[in-house]
Amino acid sequence: MVNMKPEMSTFDDLLQLLGTGKWNLMSFLSICYWVSLLPSHNVGPAFLTPEVGHTCRLPENATGGGNVTNMTGSQCSYEVTTADGSTEERPCTEWNFDNATYTNTITSEFNLVCSLSFLRPTFKSISFFGALIGAPFSGWMSDRYGRKMMLSVGTVSYALLANALCWLPDIYSILTVRFLVGFMTPTSVHAGYTLSMETCDPRYRAATGILIFLPWTVSLILLGGVGFLIRDWRELMFTLSLPMFLFLPVLWFIDESPRWLIVRGRHQHALRVLQKAGRWNKVAMPAEEELYAIMENIQKEAQKTRRLSDALASGPLSCLRGVTREAMVLFRTKRIRSITLALYLDYLVLGTVYYGLSLGGDQFGVDPFVYMTLGGVMELPGSTLTIPMVQKMGRKLSSILCFLVTAGALLALGVTTLGWLGMVFTMVGKMAITAAYQIIYLYASEVFPTEVRQRGMGTATMVAKVGSVAAPFLVENLSSIGPWVPLVIFGGVSLIAAGVTLKLPETRGASLPDTVADLESSGNC
Repeated sequence: MVNMKPEMSTFDDLLQLLGTGKWNLMSFLSICYWVSLLPSHNVGPAFLTPEVGHTCRLPENATGGGNVTNMTGSQCSYEVTTADGSTEERPCTEWNFDNATYTNTITSEFNLVCSLSFLRPTFKSISFFGALIGAPFSGWMSDRYGRKMMLSVGTVSYALLANALCWLPDIYSILTVRFLVGFMTPTSVHAGYTLSMETCDPRYRAATGILIFLPWTVSLILLGGVGFLIRDWRELMFTLSLPMFLFLPVLWFIDESPRWLIVRGRHQHALRVLQKAGRWNKVAMPAEEELYAIMENIQKEAQKTRRLSDALASGPLSCLRGVTREAMVLFRTKRIRSITLALYLDYLVLGTVYYGLSLGGDQFGVDPFVYMTLGGVMELPGSTLTIPMVQKMGRKLSSILCFLVTAGALLALGVTTLGWLGMVFTMVGKMAITAAYQIIYLYASEVFPTEVRQRGMGTATMVAKVGSVAAPFLVENLSSIGPWVPLVIFGGVSLIAAGVTLKLPETRGASLPDTVADLESSGNC
């Protein structure tokens, strides 16, 4: 047993006493496993609704009144010369699809071509739209009902919906379930991430925040291989969704966040969790009386800093009204407005470019399975190199450099062919935009003053989701002009983001402002 520390007045002191052991690792590794399952429904749709070669399948009676003379509208209609010699154009209603790459896709099964082609990007983006709608509620539900409760609700709902999607008979029920899957994504991720951060040793909190999303990248690499082996969309989704049920038994062993329990005044429950944590980590905990005294002090301190407690307690609609009023402070003064707008544009570009590159392999004229795997491989250095970059170069220069590399790689595609050379440039852009995502997330948490940090980060994340919703439509529509067009557009907006980031102050080694008033008086903008 480890000896007790002499003085503890904050929850972080308790976490330092507990250290890192089976209790913390249970939550951390479980959430890592859950994160590894999410790419199948975020970027996996690249294999489900690709653009597939097709030809119009003429009805049996097409020549009954005359002869077929011409196919028009990219296999969307055909012309018939009738018995009296006139020409009549008729729409195609059935198609023959090229099965060389995929044996069965949502595109081919539900004829998502011609007048229904808009449903392909809709399928890809509707889960992001669900996440956009669900994001404002995820924080409220997690604060109101607890991290473990919402982790359980989110993951169980997600697993059931994802597995049901494999068996649905029509495209509109599939789209509905996709929306609901997206709606539950922020709930499961927000609750799981918060639970891990609130139960880890403070010394490893920064590393935990980065490493918890590393399985996402590994999963992307594997997704390309699984997609190559399983070419039927229903079998692929079933294979990728079934492992979600393996996460559910772990919920029985994961404890509620003791920090949340203490803040909510549930000290007896928190005591039981802390004592269990001590046993699992083989640490001698303080006596019950001392723990109760510490918890009382922690609760009092937490109540002093709760800004939206009344709104959060009254329900989701009041929560939204309260958040809207609180968010207006992000625009009230010149410097905070400049920071907010610059970061909003950065996040919009990040959401658009990252998911545009991740989901657009079928439009860029490359092997979709190799494209997915290489994209995951390139995210590894994009994620891991950010730590030494921000330490050596600072947040501002690192962000600008990543945006510039993204812009340079993608703009180069305007003067070269796609193919393998184009894939190299695209992968460099994917690596750089992934790194930019990591850095900007850290940067925003430091640029926003303490009193508006959660509001700034939350609303900026929602702006990024707007970009991810738009990305599939941009790729689909712009690729009809030329496969290089969306890539060049993504490069152009990345260049704009680099210029806008010049407006932000450097935060490396700087004393961070606590209030908007401190920011205005600091002259750091």
